[in-house]
Amino acid sequence: MDDMHPKTRPHSSKYVQGQNMAFRISNYKSKNSLAHGSEPSEQIYHSRRPHRKSRGGCVKCKQRRVKCDEAKPHCVRCQKHGIECDYTSQPAQPQNTNNIVSQFVKTNPELTSIDSLASSMSLIIVADKLNELLQLPSATDTRLPRVLTDATASTRTMEALHHFHKAPAFEMESQTPVRIVMGKMVELAFETPFLMHSIIAAATTHLCTLHPENKAYRISAAYHWQQTINQYSTEVSKTITHSNMDKLYSTCLMISMHSFLQETFNPHTSFVFTTDPTALTWLRLQAGLRHLLARTQPWLPQSMWWTVFMESRDPLDFEDKRPGRVGLDPDLADLCGITHDSTVESNPCLWPLRMLMGLLPFERVSGSFGVYNTFMGRLENPFYECLLEKEVPALVLLAWWLGLMCCVEEWWVEIRVRSECTAICMFLEDSCDPLVLKLLEFPASCCGYLLRHEQERAGIELV
Repeated sequence: MDDMHPKTRPHSSKYVQGQNMAFRISNYKSKNSLAHGSEPSEQIYHSRRPHRKSRGGCVKCKQRRVKCDEAKPHCVRCQKHGIECDYTSQPAQPQNTNNIVSQFVKTNPELTSIDSLASSMSLIIVADKLNELLQLPSATDTRLPRVLTDATASTRTMEALHHFHKAPAFEMESQTPVRIVMGKMVELAFETPFLMHSIIAAATTHLCTLHPENKAYRISAAYHWQQTINQYSTEVSKTITHSNMDKLYSTCLMISMHSFLQETFNPHTSFVFTTDPTALTWLRLQAGLRHLLARTQPWLPQSMWWTVFMESRDPLDFEDKRPGRVGLDPDLADLCGITHDSTVESNPCLWPLRMLMGLLPFERVSGSFGVYNTFMGRLENPFYECLLEKEVPALVLLAWWLGLMCCVEEWWVEIRVRSECTAICMFLEDSCDPLVLKLLEFPASCCGYLLRHEQERAGIELV
């Protein structure tokens, strides 16, 4: 998600050694009820009709904490609401459900204001709304893993929503415009199932990285990503207007993030070591937002993302498509075969190189992520074709950009960029062209890979 960061003076790159809402709980008392916390002048007692607790009530009534008449096969409440009635025994509510509710209330005071989307909802109602919105699988659905249908599934959904809203991985404290928009995303998601699925999926995916041994998180993330992609694809195939553009922008960014994520460092799985064109999907999907923006151009200023998109463009001119070599690094221009007569139409590496030259002066810190990130969303098909054909100039340019991205400390970015950057260095390090070897030294230093000719130069014995 692009954002603007102040442009700072350039300095040498850092060498790396080694290879390597919650929601306000409504007061449902009568008008004559006392305000919360006030002391009555005298105690008043009212007789109460005796009643029998519905200990054998159906699962849905227990989840909603309402009395069930225990009629079978369908209780009256379930028949009234047109939902499936299930008497399957369920395990006790997990202990941490109340903790999640408490965290919502304590850590999100801004969402308890009268203007909040759910200021009149209790947390339990929110949980029910999430289940209804997402249409989570029934406990009787035997086609899916039990972790998606048992009583803990609802708790994990609430946990994921809380995690998205407050976890450091999604806070982006230094990126105020993005943080504001992400808050609006949560509000918008309560009326948009595919966006809510994407938020739950993204948060659960991050929980997977924190708790890799937890299979429930992994299965849940896979389910929500599947629902996201299926529903998003259906929505995109419909008419795109100002009414659904923010929903599509937001979901597209979540999907792009997921496609970029790589769980383990393994250069040998890179696209450079295979002929499978889908191995480059992680990069190609980043252009999805650009296509949405093109289709919604007339309404773009009305978008909640407008400020973020515009600020990500301000630091430099990403539309610099001048012909020739002016302003380009001579060595990179030579490698790409760019002459004074070259145009972006005749040489697919010219525009990526011009964009790269605009990125190099920025300080190599995480704060430059918003500007760096814009590069991959603007790459076009001719350049992708060069990458798939393993053409050296295109690979070197991509390696330089990956090298810049190695300074970015984003959980869904860092493993991918180091792995792919290392792979390109490994793929090209036996080149007989001295210019290629020279130009590989910068990305190799960024990702921490010691090139073969550098090992020889240092007198290190090759394995």
